[in-house]
Amino acid sequence: MSFRHLVLVVAVTLVAAACSTPDGKPPAPSPTNGPHAIVGALHLPLPAGATYTEHSPDGLLDGCIAEGTVACEARVLDLRKTDPNAPINLPSTKRPFGWYTGTDLPTCITPASPPGKAAGATGSTLLDSGFAKIGPKTAEYGRWKVTCENSAQNNQVRSWWLPTSRILVVQYGSFPGWDAKMDTLLAGATFS
Repeated sequence: MSFRHLVLVVAVTLVAAACSTPDGKPPAPSPTNGPHAIVGALHLPLPAGATYTEHSPDGLLDGCIAEGTVACEARVLDLRKTDPNAPINLPSTKRPFGWYTGTDLPTCITPASPPGKAAGATGSTLLDSGFAKIGPKTAEYGRWKVTCENSAQNNQVRSWWLPTSRILVVQYGSFPGWDAKMDTLLAGATFS
């Protein structure tokens, strides 16, 4: 074997070692040095330029993740912190508005219609349900098609519910680009 071949073999071996873990699985996503949302035990790395509003002055944007001009692309809520006297519906794929914890009808939050400016929802149909990962944990997952008083605001909503941690993640105005970003964001989640 020539010296050139030996160097090539060593280089290939080092590259292969860098791309796997001792158990042969691909490495987990590394946390970013950028902004994070910390909700209960959940630590969620946010995309560069994104913000998380734990509490807003009017309460409408509590728990919102926002980017650019979009006021609330998703919400991350710790339901252990809800007022014990307030009526609440726990998240469930067994009811039409299963992502919504209120006891009235939800509004149709989308990138173009933030909380407080959205039309009322008129219907909701479950499209998909099952389980999905949030970091190392498995959440109850659902996707709904939502119809609205203003048909221009019809959209899809996705949710992830961790019943033991009582953490709810809701993605508003679902579309393929944001779905992929949300899936990546949730894959990078850690818990303390």
